[in-house]
Amino acid sequence: MDVGRKKLMQFLPELYKSETDPSKFKQTKYERLTQRLQHVSVIVVICMERDKTGKIAEIEEVEAVACAVQNMMLTCTAYGLGSYWSSPSYIYKKAMNDFLRLDKDDKCLGIFYIGYPATDAPDSHRKPLEYVTEWIAD
Repeated sequence: MDVGRKKLMQFLPELYKSETDPSKFKQTKYERLTQRLQHVSVIVVICMERDKTGKIAEIEEVEAVACAVQNMMLTCTAYGLGSYWSSPSYIYKKAMNDFLRLDKDDKCLGIFYIGYPATDAPDSHRKPLEYVTEWIAD
């Protein structure tokens, strides 16, 4: 296992513990996070580097990152890999930015897990578009 992954595996559970109100801390969540980091094939920390000129609105940069992550998810699916984008509240803390050596305006937007599924994916059925869309005609 590479050094960066080991550092992340040590850091994330401790970040969750330190940034979570003691009354809301769950030992099972702490352990599940530790186990997840050990069992996935690839961990990608998703970050957004702000445009230094300020010409691009921050929300547009966040949306661009989200589009890129969706493309990563589609690629994983095409290759038979499982993927999951996690964005728990504690990754938005200064400690995470410091760990990742991000500039003040840059942001960690999530952790993207990639691995081989232990079982086949369940069948997914979505409602037709007309059930979740409202068309404004006038």
